[in-house]
Amino acid sequence: MWKRFDRGEIENIVSTFEESYKTNKKIFGSKPIFARSVINNRGESWKLKSTMDVMKILESEHPCDGIVYFEDSNEEGIHLVFTITGHGNNEIMNISAMNGTSVIAKGEFNMDHESPTGVFKIINALFEERSKKEELDNLFTN
Repeated sequence: MWKRFDRGEIENIVSTFEESYKTNKKIFGSKPIFARSVINNRGESWKLKSTMDVMKILESEHPCDGIVYFEDSNEEGIHLVFTITGHGNNEIMNISAMNGTSVIAKGEFNMDHESPTGVFKIINALFEERSKKEELDNLFTN
């Protein structure tokens, strides 16, 4: 599999995984995060210990329309909105990291021909935004 990527792409993949590791350590530490998903109109609760767990949610059903809530405020809080559709032999993921109605990051990825780097960057951006929001909330509650 690695032979199909050039040196720049491999370096990009490695740096993304390093960023994910840092995000995991900073965000999750020793405590999990609880999330709720609604995928194809079916709800489910999740206990997340890493950004890889978020990826498992995103890949849990194909094709799909889904949303993953990371706060009780649902669409008003931090969440991911995504779709996975089939086009020939390719699965295309459209994903947006949201804070309420504001877009934090978004992208479209061919999950059969691209590395997961772009998706992880969006997940990392979402957790960075969540971390900033928590810091502000803690500042105003103390």
